[in-house]
Amino acid sequence: METRAETALVAFSSVLGETPSYAPATAAVASPSYHAVESCSFAVATAGGEADYFLRLGADEVADLVDGEAAFTAALRFHQLGFSPQPFGYDAANGATLFARLGDGWRAAKIDDLMQPAAVARLIDMQKAIAASAKFGRTWSVFDGIVQLWPIVAAGDTSLPGDADWMLSWMVPIREAILAAGIDLRPAHGDPHSSNVMLGTDGALQLVDFDMAADIDPYYQLGVQMNELYQFETQMRLLLEMHDGAFSEKAFNRCRAYAAADDLYWALRSLVLELRSPPKGVEFLKYASWRFLRCRMLLSHPDFEARLRSL
Repeated sequence: METRAETALVAFSSVLGETPSYAPATAAVASPSYHAVESCSFAVATAGGEADYFLRLGADEVADLVDGEAAFTAALRFHQLGFSPQPFGYDAANGATLFARLGDGWRAAKIDDLMQPAAVARLIDMQKAIAASAKFGRTWSVFDGIVQLWPIVAAGDTSLPGDADWMLSWMVPIREAILAAGIDLRPAHGDPHSSNVMLGTDGALQLVDFDMAADIDPYYQLGVQMNELYQFETQMRLLLEMHDGAFSEKAFNRCRAYAAADDLYWALRSLVLELRSPPKGVEFLKYASWRFLRCRMLLSHPDFEARLRSL
């Protein structure tokens, strides 16, 4: 990755000059937060200057799952809206993106941070502003993502749970129910997990990691957010009220259906990393097991089928 970084720095010489320095910026943690595991990043300084830049290199293990050009386009859009650090350029040959580096005092948010009313309200406002902007022209569906990942995992040397086929079988009726209800695709960050939200000392928020950005159903993103932040549905309902201005049982059921699909998707994606990453360990398996468990719990709920029928 250092060799790739040095090659990428040459590609960005018009911004960085001829002799920039760099140092590792973000440690990867697969479990429990799935933080920075699909990229490698460096803090970059110009000759004699401060580390004012952030170089992100996409991981080779997920290169076939990510559209780097589309992610850069989204980064530009979100910066224009004031919701992300400034992107300076994308180098396709190295899968590298150069950003302005957030200064001291910024850190990746934790679930406890985003559970706070002021923070989650700000995040919802940001997502609504993004949804109101012009469409990207690139669509994405969690169900298409599952279709893409399943054969990779099924053909690999990894451990799928015994009920994986049962969880997969649920994705067809979930998708059919949502399609029958109708979808309004809107631009979205698409990956609102807490590790992709940066928190400033004054409570300011910035979004990072734009690999999942696309035109999607806003209730998918909202369902993902509910699923990560809260344990109880009484808490989740308040998030829908913030987003829509009023609570709707149909919209809530849609969010919960998407949450089950998202858990399966990220369990499979974590197993792809487990299959392809050189260092073998248990971290990706642990994360996948957690997402499989949460998916299983949602699908096994006595009211789940009734919720689909209500859509």
